[in-house]
Amino acid sequence: MVGIYFLVYLFFEILFSYEFARVFTPFGLFLEIIFSAMVGIYVIKNLHFSFFDGFQKVLRREISEEEFVTAEFFKLIGAFLLIIPGIFSDIFGILFLFEPFGRWFGKKFFKNTTVYKKSPIDDDIIDVEIVEIIEEKKP
Repeated sequence: MVGIYFLVYLFFEILFSYEFARVFTPFGLFLEIIFSAMVGIYVIKNLHFSFFDGFQKVLRREISEEEFVTAEFFKLIGAFLLIIPGIFSDIFGILFLFEPFGRWFGKKFFKNTTVYKKSPIDDDIIDVEIVEIIEEKKP
């Protein structure tokens, strides 16, 4: 089954690369491959900034842990797809770099088990103080 998917990917990769080279010349395809590889390396080098931003969203409970992991995972996959030469892989690499698409793709393939609901700041808070009374024993 994996072999069939790989052959379909290979077919579309060759088709897209051929059409791109036909329109923009083979030198344009070469420049696109070099440029997309440089962008992919840049994204991998600066992925820690995105990781930190996503982690802050998890701490503020704006997103769940699963959404955070899938978004960051798909950004990493997107960067690797940009490094791989070819137009078809670059299209999916660019799409995976966008967080909403990565979350959508992650929801389709991974089951979400944690649900966070953002609660208002002024919830009813009960402040309790426990006072212990110790009686002294008289001899």
